[in-house]
Amino acid sequence: MNTTPFTTPAINRRPGKLSARQLLDVELGLFLLSQLQPAASPDTLPILLSQCTSLTDQSDWTPRQRKLLNRGRQLLTQFQHRPAWYELLDRYVSVSNPLRQAYDVSADRSRFTEKSVGFFRNRLRTLQQVMA
Repeated sequence: MNTTPFTTPAINRRPGKLSARQLLDVELGLFLLSQLQPAASPDTLPILLSQCTSLTDQSDWTPRQRKLLNRGRQLLTQFQHRPAWYELLDRYVSVSNPLRQAYDVSADRSRFTEKSVGFFRNRLRTLQQVMA
């Protein structure tokens, strides 16, 4: 089976199933969006990561936000390609046990919010540390 660090083997591509790595990657992407474009749809992450200056040329961003963007681009390069992000985001939304998630994403993927309760809500602190 031919796999690269940026693709998921076909045997793991099941609706509603995510590996621990995939779950972390999706939540890292949502965390990045929440810090840089909090009102944006989750679908905008590939644009944010793709070096597109129309969205990311924000003169009012703080040095911390610019650092977050650069780190996000390094860690989430696979999500510069929309199909990869959309596939994992769809699977994240359809996870059978939503208590595992740190974010609530609307079914139409138009908005997302950080969960305030849930078994894994402390994962958000871990995401902050990863991006620090």
